[in-house]
Amino acid sequence: MKRRMISLGVVAAVSLAATGSAFALTGKEFLSKYNKDKDNTVEIVEAIDLGTKVFKAINPDKDKTLEAAETKGRLTDEDWAAVNKDGDKTLELDEWLIIVRKRFNDADANKDGKLTEAELDAPAGQQLLLLIAK
Repeated sequence: MKRRMISLGVVAAVSLAATGSAFALTGKEFLSKYNKDKDNTVEIVEAIDLGTKVFKAINPDKDKTLEAAETKGRLTDEDWAAVNKDGDKTLELDEWLIIVRKRFNDADANKDGKLTEAELDAPAGQQLLLLIAK
């Protein structure tokens, strides 16, 4: 089991490196840094809170929207198309959080509402971390 978790973390890190993202936190590193209640899991409420903080942190012009350049390496063109229904080429916080929720649900392999270290190390978990870790 331990060997498999390491492999998933390596696969996720390689996958992220291929996308040009600077993010490659392991589940353990993420939980150590961001899991304030120290229960070694991330619940949707925590993911939404962290996603909101990242939205503000990556928004250098401090307006109420994100432009594509501000989300580079975090979102795909498919993400944009799925939530930017008004076609204004910006994302509002509610649109950003739709993606956070989707990625959380995709990462929650056993559908218990909590993400463990192993789930965060999986490719779907790593995709979530792009949105909730600075």
